[in-house]
Order: sequence, then C-alpha cells, then structure tokens
Amino acid sequence: MRRSTARFFNGIVSAIIVVFFLAHGTLGGISALTGFAGSLVVLVWCGVALIGVHVVASIVTSREQLVDREHPPSVRKKRHLALKWATGCLLAVVACVHIFGPRLFGEAFVQSPLVNALVIVVLSTALAVHLCVGSKSLLKDLEIDRRFKSAFRVMVCAFAVFFAVATLVGALM
Repeated sequence: MRRSTARFFNGIVSAIIVVFFLAHGTLGGISALTGFAGSLVVLVWCGVALIGVHVVASIVTSREQLVDREHPPSVRKKRHLALKWATGCLLAVVACVHIFGPRLFGEAFVQSPLVNALVIVVLSTALAVHLCVGSKSLLKDLEIDRRFKSAFRVMVCAFAVFFAVATLVGALM
C-alpha cells in the first residue's frame, strides 16, 4: 500500500502540535506555580495556525480514507475515524473557551483562577483523550513502530496530569 503524502504531512504537523502543546502547557504550568507570565503570544497564535493546518490536512486524509476503493475502510475504521473527529471537535470547543473565554466573559472569567484552572483541566483531559485515540495513526503516519503506542499514551496522560495539577495548585495558592 502506498503511503499518502497528506497523511505523512499531517503526521509531521501533528507531531509539531504535540510538541507545541507540551511546551505551552509546561510553560503555563510553571507560570501557574511560580507566577511567571511570559509574553509569547506570537508563538501561541502560530500554534493555533498549525492547528488550522492540521484540521485541513485531517479533512483531506479522512476523505482519502473514506473514498479509497483499493482498501475501503471497515466499519471499525469508520467508527475510529468518527471518534477521532469527535474528540478533536471536543478539544476545539474547549480550546476556544480557553482562548476566547477572557474576551467573551470579561473580568469575571479572568479574575476567577479556579474557572481558568478548570478549563485547563478539561482542556488537558480532552487533549490527552484525542492523542490517545489517534496515537496509533500518528505513529503509523510518522513511520514509528506502533509498539511505542502505550509509551506515547502514558507520556501524554502524565503531561495532562502535570498540567492539571500545576494549574489547580496555582489557582488555589
């Protein structure tokens, strides 16, 4: 079976987004614990742009998979694709609340560290779920042995827990 250029490209973009989220979450977690607030807004919007590229590439790869006549997707693969899209949409909604909440809800949202912390806990969880659901595909797209799927999932969940705990501790301090 020939490798899809779109899948490989989406895998690369996805890997960059994973690194971006890990860096952004780590800096945010450190910021929550220490009060340090760096101004890296341009990098954050670059990350958002990459997410847009990922969505477009995911549409292309999903279409490729669904119309493949040589290797048509099974019902199980179609369900898995729907699950990836569902978790991705959930992640997008929570990310929008994280990004636009302060602008939409004003001072009440900004001045409530607990609300911000809960949004980040949900965001970290949604990201971990989305990455765990798509881990096998991501590793395959990047031509990484799929035996690393469990280790990848453990790492993703560990970072999600770190982000959640650091944010909650920072909010309660």
